[in-house]
Amino acid sequence: MDLYVPIKLVFSIVFAIAGTLFLCIAYREWCSSYSIITQGIETEGIVVETFRKPRRTGEPISSAAAPVVQFMTQSGEVKKYYSSLYTTPCYYEPGQQVSIWYLPNDPTKATLNGKDAWILPIVFGIFGFVICLITYSVLIGLLIKRVFG
Repeated sequence: MDLYVPIKLVFSIVFAIAGTLFLCIAYREWCSSYSIITQGIETEGIVVETFRKPRRTGEPISSAAAPVVQFMTQSGEVKKYYSSLYTTPCYYEPGQQVSIWYLPNDPTKATLNGKDAWILPIVFGIFGFVICLITYSVLIGLLIKRVFG
């Protein structure tokens, strides 16, 4: 047995685990967004500002921005939702009215309609699926070769 097969096996296992982890994160985020939208309360909010993506040491300054949405709960509390979807240019402008869903028992858990709710699960899901498709097929091929070959 040459050295190439164990290295291929180790890399395949590591990437299969990583791909599976991406799929798990995508599923968890999808469930979270789905739960907020189906069990939450829809209301109108107003974009009060946009904020730039925080810069890490050594990173160039980014022009990506995300909206801050102010909304009122059913109990009359004024809350702010800080989106984590940074885009260039920002999809929302200050003063713009937007639909927002929040959980009545925890208004800090909220989501905006559209990309804000689904971008992370979709990106992680596609990325995880592609990684798993490639690495699990390699692993199955190695196992078949080992057992029958």
